[in-house]
Order: sequence, then structure tokens, then C-alpha cells
Amino acid sequence: MNVPKSGCGILPQAFSLFLGAAAQAGFTPELNLIEPRGGQRGTEIDIHFHGERLDGLQELLAYQPGIEVRSIAVANPKHATAKIFIKPDAPLGEHQFRVRTSGGVSYLRSFFVGQFPTVPEADPNDTPEQAQRIELNTTVQGVAKAEDPDYYVCSLKKGQRFSAEVEGMRLGRTMFDTYVAIVDPKGFEIASCDDAALLRTDSFASVIIPEDGDYRVLVREAAYEGDDACQYRVSIGTFTRPTAVFPNGAKPGETVEFKLIGDPAGDFTETIAIPADANGRFPLFPSRDGIHAPSPLWIKVSPLATVAEAEPNAGIKQATKAPELPFAVHGIVGEALDNDFISFRAAKGENLTLKVFARDLRSPLDAVLAVRDAKGKSLVTNDDQGGPDPVLQWTAPEEGEYFAVVRDQLQRGGADFSYRLEITRRGPAIAAALPVVERNNSQKWKVINVPRGNRYATVVNFSRENIGCDLAFEAESLPAGIAMKAPTVHRSVNAAPVVFEAAADAAVAGSLHRFKVKSAGDAPPLEGWLRDVVNHVEVNNQGAYHSAESDRVTVSVIEEAPFLLELEPPAVPIVKNGTTQLKVKAVRKEGYKEPVTLRFLWNPPGIGTPATVTMAADQSEALYEVNANGDAAPGEWQVCVLGEANTPQGPVLVSTQLVTLRIAEPYLGMTIDMAATEQGKPTTMICKVDYATAFTGNATAELLGLPHGAKTQPVAFPHGQAEVHFPIEIAGDATVGKHTAMFCRVTIPENGQTILHQVGHGGTLRIDKPAANAPPPPPVAATDAPAAPAPPAEKPLSRLEQLRQKK
Repeated sequence: MNVPKSGCGILPQAFSLFLGAAAQAGFTPELNLIEPRGGQRGTEIDIHFHGERLDGLQELLAYQPGIEVRSIAVANPKHATAKIFIKPDAPLGEHQFRVRTSGGVSYLRSFFVGQFPTVPEADPNDTPEQAQRIELNTTVQGVAKAEDPDYYVCSLKKGQRFSAEVEGMRLGRTMFDTYVAIVDPKGFEIASCDDAALLRTDSFASVIIPEDGDYRVLVREAAYEGDDACQYRVSIGTFTRPTAVFPNGAKPGETVEFKLIGDPAGDFTETIAIPADANGRFPLFPSRDGIHAPSPLWIKVSPLATVAEAEPNAGIKQATKAPELPFAVHGIVGEALDNDFISFRAAKGENLTLKVFARDLRSPLDAVLAVRDAKGKSLVTNDDQGGPDPVLQWTAPEEGEYFAVVRDQLQRGGADFSYRLEITRRGPAIAAALPVVERNNSQKWKVINVPRGNRYATVVNFSRENIGCDLAFEAESLPAGIAMKAPTVHRSVNAAPVVFEAAADAAVAGSLHRFKVKSAGDAPPLEGWLRDVVNHVEVNNQGAYHSAESDRVTVSVIEEAPFLLELEPPAVPIVKNGTTQLKVKAVRKEGYKEPVTLRFLWNPPGIGTPATVTMAADQSEALYEVNANGDAAPGEWQVCVLGEANTPQGPVLVSTQLVTLRIAEPYLGMTIDMAATEQGKPTTMICKVDYATAFTGNATAELLGLPHGAKTQPVAFPHGQAEVHFPIEIAGDATVGKHTAMFCRVTIPENGQTILHQVGHGGTLRIDKPAANAPPPPPVAATDAPAAPAPPAEKPLSRLEQLRQKK
């Protein structure tokens, strides 16, 4: 069995070969395809990169070890090549690559390392008679087009194992549901597969050959709906292909005898040493007769004490005894209607997490998890909780014995229906991740490209479990010349902006880096790591079909951008239910005139902003409107604006610096008294003012929301004035009825700017039709300027008082 060496997927691996000086390369390189899609261990091959803006290619960034770059050549901006050596001990399976140019870093793409020589598909091979003859233990790279069955033929002897495994969806190019079959010399399919739990939408078939002869492998798209993007690699040979491993877990650094289940030649065992630094999901490549399976079986590595379930354990009297908390149990739902009972003890009030790992480890088991008390009464149950496997957050009601019960949702079972059950005490945990900013494009803005002498910003998402605390975000390392500014993340929020700044003389370079999140303030010490997931294939609401996860993010210094952005720090706060405008300034290189799309990267709680604002090509300033609702969180929050623009070298993104946006309680509040009048008769609306914060100078109030035919003018007033009166002109055709949408917009001067308030919502004005034969109202002189501050006029009569006088 092939086991990745200690450190696989953990230590940064970046192999580079730098080119000589040249004209500035394109920004934001696109890597659409790597050809071929894989290669054989111990060989040197030429790989081709196809995409956009690949001129200036400097480096191949590899997330796994074992690939040595020996040369790089750029044919044109759409095509570059590299000569690589795949070391004999390179880990088998999927490797992840990015290319780095002087203008940025590409999306993540996959490359597969195998043990067999690779040959291309040779058309025509669409019928059994046209089958392409290949040697046993060969990998073929092909394409499954529409209504395009591909046949391959090998000569075999009776009793030989014959296996075929397809890498289709796993190549990460498109939605591709593979189908594979083994066809005997008479033309009958003796083994076939569409989807397999082990490979998800990819497929494999494996049989023992019943008689000598030529046997064919058929590969196609399952519904005959392929296209040019439906590439595949099919490994064909005598390799073993188990479907499950038991136990499907181990401790770091221990040596375990694993049972490999499901090979057509029979189950077998293999003893494996687990690396001391292994953790989490871990791949095991089973081997038999000196040949490995093309893809791994998966186990969970953790330091928990473990026990294997022992049959029979289908009831509380036969339950498998678990170790003391915390622990893990390895089991198999071995037959239909099988229920596995695991006995454990818990103290009263003990908060526990019970989690089954089955589908996550590619088992066909659709697990249902339940907890029963000592009498067998069901206390809680779960099928799927936020994923394909069940999780229970449960608190023991009393001290005593309890039973965890695992079964299949459809009451199925089989020798490969394996699972791992973990029961742990709930403790605090923190973590970080990069957000998905565009549907079906999870890789967008997942690399940190910082132009020299400029900035780039990203949002980081944070998660907390069983703890509420402030958080600090730190980089374990960064490229020379880059500094990171990350504000303390308040306990009330789960995201924050982070700004990276590159020195003007920073060397153009890049590599993979880890980021850590730590508890801050008065919280107990706690650490977590940023982990990033990109989905190579995802389809609308169906979710991801193939993904890659890493604990490292690419950070690079790129060539200078043609513009720089600055965000003017606001001199005054924004208040609840208020608005303000932030000024973004651009410093453009001479002659650079392109529009810049601005995005307010992250909003503090209760703050709203437009999705984008465009700074026109001939402008160097733009205003970004910011609104605060009534639930906005008072305090000081760090914000920034990200700008994206096209250049002759492609699109580039830069960021402003972080500035402080202060959210405050309103300086004042207003209550608007109801007013009533008739068409053609003026009236006055009175606003009572409550003051919370002192200010100097005069505030200006505007009454908004008046109906058609009613108008008034702004009124200025000083701090402390108890009422503000709005004389209202009512036209003869003013809209009759009760109008309740009025409110006041008040601007208060401070530090040479104004603070905008929106207060007094719900003011009511009733307009009636005039009484019959009423004399016409006298004309009212209009005024355009705000009234000067003055003592309040004599309070007008209320509607009730007017009616009393008429009597």
C-alpha cells in the first residue's frame, strides 16, 4: 500500500524557474487547462498550459511534493509549456497546481500522478471491432463526446484480475458522469459501473477473468451526452480495487493492520505505518502483487482512543462497550436490517458531539445515528446534518449508561458499509475560511495578488464553536515586502476585511502561506487555522461534485498597477437610521483612463451599501453612499473599498487602506404631532425634539414624505430648541386623505461636515375637502431659503380645539 510521506499536503511546495526580464505581463492570468491531465512516476514529460495572459510565466506552484520543474517556455499569451520530472516517490493521485506570472496567480487546476505509462486515445475506437489495443497496466487519456463509446482491448488469461478505473469528474473540468464496463470475448458486459460510492460520479469495474481471450473496456458518458470537455483517464490492468478498508481510522504515528475489502480476488490485509503528523482525512493506496490501486481508500486519523464494534451487537444487551470519553468506534453495517449498538457512559449535563464518518470516507452507508437511554428509549436521532453524514449535539440528562445506534437509512448493509463513530466532549473551537463571492465560481478572489507599491484586500470568514470572543488574524509567513493589516474581529461578527500592502521595491514573487486565527481579549487561549475549499465542478443548487481543500493560500507580489486608491477617512460618524458618503480617490498613472468598479468589501452590522459604484474613466473621485439601519452596532469598525479595472494587460484589482467608520447613536430624535387641514388651507406641523448629544451651530431639518399638493421649506434650529415648526402650504388640489409617511431629515454640522439623521418616522397629515361654500383661502407667500432660527411661534390650535371654536 502506498502511503503519502510525512508532510504531504502540509509543507509548502513551490517549484520555480524564472524567466529573463521582458515587457510587463498580463494581469490576472487564466489557466484553463493542463495537458496531459497526468503522468507516470519516475518520468520526465512536457506539460502544456492553455489559458489567457500566460506571458510572463515565472513559476509553477504545487501543493503536493514530488514534481520538479526543469524548464519553462512561453509560446504566446495563450500557451506555455514546462518540462517536469515526476519523482519516483511522488504521491499517487491528485495534485493541485497554480501558475504564477509577474501579473498574478491563476486558478487551481488538477494533475494526476499514476504508476502506469500514459497513452492517448486513438480514434476510431467506437465499436468493439475498432477497439484500441493496449498493454495491461496502462492509463489512457481520452475524450467521451456525444454518442461516443470508446473501446480498449487487452489479452488476458483465465484467473487474472482485470480492472478498469475512470478519472472523469475528478479531472475537474466539467460535469461528466462516467460509465465503464468490461466486455467478454462474446460481447457481453460481465461487469459495469456508473457511479460508485468510493469514487462518487466516477466509476470502476473489476473481475476475475473466467476464460482466456480478448476482453474489452468500454468508457462513455453515462447518458451518451458527452462533449469535448469530457476528458478522462482510464487505468486498465491487473491492479487490485478494494471498495473499503477496516478499520477506517487510525492514530498518528501508529502501525495498523488494515483489512482491504471488496477485491474480486478476495479480501486481504496490509500493515501500514501512519505518519506522525497525519491528521484528518487521510488517503491509503492499497497494493497487491506489487501494483497499487489508482486511487485511495480514505481513513480518519485522530488521537482518539478506539474500539472495533463486535457482532452480535444488535441490542442494548449485546452492545459493544466503548472506552471512556472521548473515543471512536469502527464498525460495519454488515447486512440488511443490521443495527449497531455502542454502549458509553456520560455524566449529567455533559455536552457531547456524536458524529458518524461514512459518506465522508466514501462508504456506501447512508448512516442514521440515534441515542437511547439505559431502558432503550430513543432520546434523539439524526440522518443528515449539514452534510451526508449525521451529527448530534446532545446533552446527557442524567449520569449513566447510554447507547449510540448506527444503521443505514434504507436498512441496507454489506461488507463495505463501514463507518467511524466519534463521541467527544464539546469544546471551544475557532477557524477561518475565504468566502465564496460568486455562485458556481468558488475560486474567484481566492488568491492574494498585491501590486507593487499598492494594496489588495480580501474578506475572511470566521467561525466560533462554544465560545464567544474577539479574534485576531495572523499570517504564519508572507512574501518579502508584503505587510498585512487585520483588525481585531469583534465577537459579534463572523467576517472582517484584511488588507495586504506591498512595498514599492518588493520583488515580484509568490508562494503558499498559512494563516492562523487566535482568541483575543479576555478569552482563554485558543487557536485555529484558515482552510480553503475550491470546487472544481459545481452545478447550481446541486452543489459541488469535486473539490480540493488546503490549509494554504497563495500570496504574491505582482507588477505595478496603473492606479492607486485612497479612502478618505470620515471626519464624522454615521448614526443609526442615518446616511453618509465616503469619498474614494484614485491616483492614476499618466494616460490611464479606464472606469474603476468599486466594491465596499465588507459591511459592519446594520450597514448597507450599493453592490458597486463606478468611478468614471475621466474621474479621479467617487462617492460611496453608506446607510445605517436602526440596528446598526455603535462602535468603531474598519472598512475598505476594493477597486477593479481593465488595463491593456488585463483586469487588475487594488484596494484602499483600512479606515475607521464610526457608528453612533443619533444626536437627537423627533416626534411629529399629527396635523389636519383642508384643501387650500395652510397648516403647521410641529416636531418635538429630544437631544442625546450636544452639537454647536444650527441643525437643518427637512420634512419629507409630504403628499401631492403639500410643500414646506427646511428649518434651521440650534441645539436645545424643544420644537421645530414646519409651515405647510396646501394646494387646492392637494391629495385628500390621511398621509402617514412623513419623517424628518436632519443634518447636524460637525468638523466641517454634516451628520445626516432620519428621524420622526410615521408623521401624519390629514387633508380634508373644504366645507361647502367656504371662502377661498388667502394667498401664502412662498420662500425658498431655510428659515432663520427664531423663537417658536404661538402654538396653533389642534383640530379638536378648532371644532370647539366653531361650535
